[in-house]
Amino acid sequence: MEEQASNTAPLPAQAGFLTKVWRSRLVAALLAGFVSGTLVVTFDISLAAVIFTGNLGNRLPLGIGIFLISSVVVGAIVAFGSSFRATIAAPQEDTSVILASMATGISAGVKAIDPAGDPFPTVVAAIAVTSAVTGAFFLILGLLRGGVLVRFIPYPVVGGFLAGCGWLLVQGALTVMVGEPVGFDNAATLLTTPDLTKCIPGLIFGVLLTAALRKYNKFGMLPGMLVGSIGLFYALVYLSGSTLDEAMAAGWLIGPFPEGALWPPLQPAELAEVHWSLIFKRAFDIAAVSLLATITILLSASGVELATEEEIDLDRELRATGLANLFGALAGGVVGYMSLPESSMNHKSGAYTRLTAIVAVLLSALVLVIGAESISNVPRPVLGGLVAFLGFSFLFETVYEGWFRLRRGEYLIVIVILLVIALVGFLQGVAVGLAVSLVLFAVSYSRIEVIRNAISGSNLRSNVGRKASEEKILDTCGPQIYVLQLQGFIFFGTAYGLLDRAQQRILDPTPMPVRYLVLDFRHVNGLDSSAVASFQRLRRIAESHQVMLMLTEVPPDIRNSLSRGGVVVEGDRVCRVFSDLDHGLEACENELIVEAPPTTIPPPVLSRDLAVVFNGPMEVVRFLGYLDRLELPAGYDLFRQGDASKDLYLIESGELTAWIALAGNRTKRLRTMGPGTVVGESGLYLDAKRSATVTANDAAVLYRLSYEALQRLTLEAPELAAAFHEFVARLLAQRIVDSTAAVKSLFN
Repeated sequence: MEEQASNTAPLPAQAGFLTKVWRSRLVAALLAGFVSGTLVVTFDISLAAVIFTGNLGNRLPLGIGIFLISSVVVGAIVAFGSSFRATIAAPQEDTSVILASMATGISAGVKAIDPAGDPFPTVVAAIAVTSAVTGAFFLILGLLRGGVLVRFIPYPVVGGFLAGCGWLLVQGALTVMVGEPVGFDNAATLLTTPDLTKCIPGLIFGVLLTAALRKYNKFGMLPGMLVGSIGLFYALVYLSGSTLDEAMAAGWLIGPFPEGALWPPLQPAELAEVHWSLIFKRAFDIAAVSLLATITILLSASGVELATEEEIDLDRELRATGLANLFGALAGGVVGYMSLPESSMNHKSGAYTRLTAIVAVLLSALVLVIGAESISNVPRPVLGGLVAFLGFSFLFETVYEGWFRLRRGEYLIVIVILLVIALVGFLQGVAVGLAVSLVLFAVSYSRIEVIRNAISGSNLRSNVGRKASEEKILDTCGPQIYVLQLQGFIFFGTAYGLLDRAQQRILDPTPMPVRYLVLDFRHVNGLDSSAVASFQRLRRIAESHQVMLMLTEVPPDIRNSLSRGGVVVEGDRVCRVFSDLDHGLEACENELIVEAPPTTIPPPVLSRDLAVVFNGPMEVVRFLGYLDRLELPAGYDLFRQGDASKDLYLIESGELTAWIALAGNRTKRLRTMGPGTVVGESGLYLDAKRSATVTANDAAVLYRLSYEALQRLTLEAPELAAAFHEFVARLLAQRIVDSTAAVKSLFN
């Protein structure tokens, strides 16, 4: 009984410990959720003030409701669908600035059609359409597993977009503080002494936020500074002897707002006032939002991965966020997705649970239900300073830090895109960015060497075993074969380098003129139609200099392109195609051997080669007495890949080919062997299964040495066994020398 009591006594303590852990995590989740929710609500109000200003200023409460309903719908769906449990999803500032530009353009369009018309229904419809299109794009991209595509966009282009967003956010901050749209055309007029007085406190607050959070990025600092700044504002109002009504009348507060709910933004009858033609004219804006949102969500997810060291499924994020935005569009919401600061902050604070996002969603829902009165007394300098802080952060990271991180050419691209967005417009900046991206891709890819290896035929041979006389011919005439192993995607930028390299070798007579130009396409994954012209020119150069083009392992689609371009012609000798590099080299070597003058080196004979190591024909006869003589018909498999092996073979006459089976019913030749060659030695010495299949090319005569016969030879005639081992060692050493020469040429 005592033993049982002692075993069960720790359980209550363990349960208490688990309870404490659970409570601490619950408290962390509630606190982090409250902080995140406060930030989301504050940003929603600030970003809504950027969009709904000027002619739309009287609808700011409904605009805030649009942002809040997005935070509720998108935040809730992403909270349950994300692969990262601490995700906070809400409307973001980068796409909001494009929506602000869209809203300004639509407002001007509506006024041009009907000076007394209300642009608000069309703006709301445009926001909903943008959310639906972006959500569908997210969903399709996620289903197609296209999340990795964002990594192909050059950073300078992304940096230029972000810098442009930073500038527009600063411009939007001035708009929030002044109460009217601020641009280069009206800045001098609007920023008079009274309006400038309203802007200075907010800009100072934005600078302080940027400096403080970059140096002391602690949990709760941003909410604390926001609360402190609001308290300071009210203290200054009190000390100045003014009232809140007077401050509101002077434009220091975002109110007053008309009475009514924050949502829904439109009644069914107002849909008849939507000018759909104006929305269709903003298709490029909508596409820009989709593109920028896709880039931002994937970059944010990557940033969260780095900050938290947690792996995130990018495609799952796209699918969850796409579904969330489709439902958000039904509620008239703006585009929303993962927020990098809040999501990483939650994880670092120990609130790695979906409860954090739910608490943030509930806080947004609470403000949405309470109504406009709860936010009418928010100071404009605080809201404007918060928006300015976002803009300053983007500009600091891209313009200031980019100076130290980027090469000067890349940094110039960031500045060019920023200037185009600031001086001309965001859409023009997006167009310039996309054009720069394409140019960067073409220039960067053209710098990749399309020639993987350039090898002389003296160093790279086919896998056909040659006689000593043939080897001597190939040693002499090998430089007439020039092999270029190609790689990557060949287009006009890389094809020129290939053409120039091949032309230099064709025109160079040293060490001897080239007769065969071998182009190996084994590692080529594509050929642009513009590159076909370079191959056409290469064919003309080769034909005029009596050089034969030998194309090896050409993919079917590339061969079709070359055939349509007249590079490959059926039955033509100027340009021939082979299944792989090995067979292409064999064809070149055979022609060189046939055309070479005869040599005085005698052909290989097994008995004569053995006599060299066995010190005379009598010893050879004694040795052959331990072997079995075999005669093989053409096409006979001596052994197959994977067979058990207990013997080796000596070839007296005929040819045999060793080959292996590959995936897709393909085969690869390893070596063709003739008289005087050993076959299957690894199986005898290593007791391993056959690594390849060996087939007789024609009628062949072989001698078989079994493991048992080798054991008898070792016991009965050790001097013959030692001589035979030396014979095998010499053959293997020669193969190593040949292989080393080929490898050396590859590295050189």
